[in-house]
Amino acid sequence: MKKTLKRTGISVIAFGSMFVMGAVPSAQARDCSNASLQGGYGFSVGAVVAHGTPRGVLGRFTFDGRGNWSATITINDNGTVRHIDDHGTYTVDADCTGKILPQTGAMGTVQIVLVDGGREFYQLRTDPSTIVFLFNSAKKQFSDDNQQN
Repeated sequence: MKKTLKRTGISVIAFGSMFVMGAVPSAQARDCSNASLQGGYGFSVGAVVAHGTPRGVLGRFTFDGRGNWSATITINDNGTVRHIDDHGTYTVDADCTGKILPQTGAMGTVQIVLVDGGREFYQLRTDPSTIVFLFNSAKKQFSDDNQQN
């Protein structure tokens, strides 16, 4: 009886572990590249600029998956509203970090981290500027099967 109970217990554990191992996602690292960032991403930012002036930013990035981007941005600096169209290049490294580099210099260099398979990214402006604090996340506006640019 003891041997049968022991064998049954081992069999149940072995059988159960197959289900647990099958439920665990594969441990392979997901490599990122410029292709991981593609399509339209909406974002909004609240910031404080020099002398405590509030700034609100609302915009949309469009990435082509090959290292080029464009953006339409609306900025409210303490009640003064302006619209900016910007563009440039970007790089995404295998570890899902990268940089957005504007051609016009309107935004300055932005460090990024992709999350959720490129459906979202976090950004932080890192160049010296009059902005005291500027970071936010941008989310993909459309699913991959319904891409609109």
